[in-house]
Amino acid sequence: MMRKVVIYTSLGLLSVSALSLDRVLYAQEKTSGTVTFCQLISKLDKFRGNPVTLRVKVNMYRHGTSISDRACPKQSLLLIADHAAVQTNALSHFYQFLAEHRQTSKPIFATITGRLVNGEDGGFVLKRSVVFQLESVSEISEGG
Repeated sequence: MMRKVVIYTSLGLLSVSALSLDRVLYAQEKTSGTVTFCQLISKLDKFRGNPVTLRVKVNMYRHGTSISDRACPKQSLLLIADHAAVQTNALSHFYQFLAEHRQTSKPIFATITGRLVNGEDGGFVLKRSVVFQLESVSEISEGG
């Protein structure tokens, strides 16, 4: 009888440990990883929905903002803001910086975190199947 109790208790503890490990691995999978823009653009399906951190060039247009990298020319993604994240100081500062530097000829670079999501129809902007949803900005600068 005592042996069965020990076995069942051990199996129960093993099950709880396995569930905990599964949760830890899932959380690690969902944390932001740093990738290059070229890696992101070449493997859209791999990164879709997962948080990533990028160092990119930010391009401002009349009806939107896009991100790109000189390492993979003629490639860009439309940048949209996560509605909840817009309220943060970092994103407010980011968009204020962009507005203040709209007329500059110097490139703007930023280290951003977000995720690839499905695009939506939006006003004057052409529909894109995948866009980059901005969640946070850790650094922004003007120039090379």
